[in-house]
Amino acid sequence: MNGREILKQMAKQAKDRLQGKTNKHFTKNNILCVKTNESYIKTVIINNDADVEMYNKVKNTVDNDSINPLNEIIDFNYYKSLSNEQKERYFFMIADKYRQLKKRYEIEKMKEVY
Repeated sequence: MNGREILKQMAKQAKDRLQGKTNKHFTKNNILCVKTNESYIKTVIINNDADVEMYNKVKNTVDNDSINPLNEIIDFNYYKSLSNEQKERYFFMIADKYRQLKKRYEIEKMKEVY
């Protein structure tokens, strides 16, 4: 890149910042977070067998209209080995992942209809 192209890129970035179009991406625990202005958009990234298995469990709970879907998703053998604080953290992480995967599945179902 020459100096002119760098200057153009910097000017575009500054303009985007002023218009509130800045996006900051970071990932944590297979969740992609995009920060726009002061709000966050979360998307679950499925990249290993455990995530695929959990996604399949979420699909089954949604299709079967499960009364307590988190009860079907939680790995109780792992859950019993945690301290109380870790149990809370694990539960909320699973709940957040469930919500995101359910949203993703519902979008996929709508695409199939149309």
